[in-house]
Amino acid sequence: MPTWKIKTSLFLNYFVFAILLNTVGIVIAQVIEDFNVNRLTAGTLEAFKDLSIMTVSFVFASFVPKFGYRRTMISGLVAVTFGSMIIAAITQYWSAPVLYAITGSSFALMKVSVYSSVGLITKTQKEHTGFMNTLEGVFMTGSLTGPLIFSLMISLNHWRNTYWIIAILTTISLVLMLFTEIDESEVKAEAKDSGFLKMFLLFKYPMVWVFIACAFLYVMIEQSFGTWLPTFNREIFHLSQAQSASFLSIYAGSIAFSRFFAGYLSKRFSWLGIQLVYLAGAFLLTLIILIQTIDFTAEVHENWYEAPPLAFIFSMIGFFLGPIYPTICSIVLSKLEKGKHSSMTGLIIIFSALGGTSGSMIIGFFSQNFSVHSAFYFPLIPITLLAFMLIPYKKLSDKFGIEHHTL
Repeated sequence: MPTWKIKTSLFLNYFVFAILLNTVGIVIAQVIEDFNVNRLTAGTLEAFKDLSIMTVSFVFASFVPKFGYRRTMISGLVAVTFGSMIIAAITQYWSAPVLYAITGSSFALMKVSVYSSVGLITKTQKEHTGFMNTLEGVFMTGSLTGPLIFSLMISLNHWRNTYWIIAILTTISLVLMLFTEIDESEVKAEAKDSGFLKMFLLFKYPMVWVFIACAFLYVMIEQSFGTWLPTFNREIFHLSQAQSASFLSIYAGSIAFSRFFAGYLSKRFSWLGIQLVYLAGAFLLTLIILIQTIDFTAEVHENWYEAPPLAFIFSMIGFFLGPIYPTICSIVLSKLEKGKHSSMTGLIIIFSALGGTSGSMIIGFFSQNFSVHSAFYFPLIPITLLAFMLIPYKKLSDKFGIEHHTL
């Protein structure tokens, strides 16, 4: 079947959701300012998003093949369009957690369908890994675009109007998906046996256990930075709210660039070696920035180009994190039979959500009780643990591939 139209649809779907999911840090800062909620309460917006992702994935992931990947994606787009309209129209705090509950639920359905569809349109592990990195690169391009839009709207004192723009984008994505056909015949037979048991049966594989630990740690790291970097920039580098939002685009852009670049590197080097180098870079950059910003002082500037150089450098931390998640997800999915992809994606989403919520809440706790500077020492722990976990993950996935003839 021709894949360009399918790929375009998957890219646009992911792009739109990226804008919603990766601007939580900006929204947290705005609701603290506008609605006078404390930091711990505002930090729970991440939990509304991640726990809804986890719950919907747990309940519905195994049943997505039976309902259909395309129909599931359409349902998710419809829901998030209405959610965006709610927060744009209602100027009360409760609209924010409602939006993120809807967004999380919709994204759970979307991600299961998108990840499972990748297995239908790729033939080899290298092709699968390459497309996954490109797909996640597009996702982070959306993450880069979102903060730029928010930054503009914040400067105009109309940040909630951003969601009218998002509603338009989700509508365009919905129309495109309505005119896109996906051949799901390869999974129709196994779809009849969909159920919770299929998800739990995956735990019989040691590779899956180690992968879950890796995914949990990675998302904990990424969400720690992604959610609280705007607050760090405001309090440590004394950036304005608009500047803090725009600098989150640098973080997202560095992740996107590294994921696109990873497609080139993966053809020439071992994926394990690449990931270990990236993690070492993330550890060293974070430690150096934290040491350099002890008792740091800076003047408040309205122009982004007048910000301290360290703020630009720290925002580039995403370059060292970007390729890790799509690569480890691609490895486990490409080793499993296509009929197991939706169940495996359900597990990916559940434990990614747990990792994201844990990272955001831990940073919020330390930020509330100590300082945001002290809180940013925490990611050094999961970065180190993930580096050690990737080594047995490679050994177990290679062994699984040989035993199940999916190498």
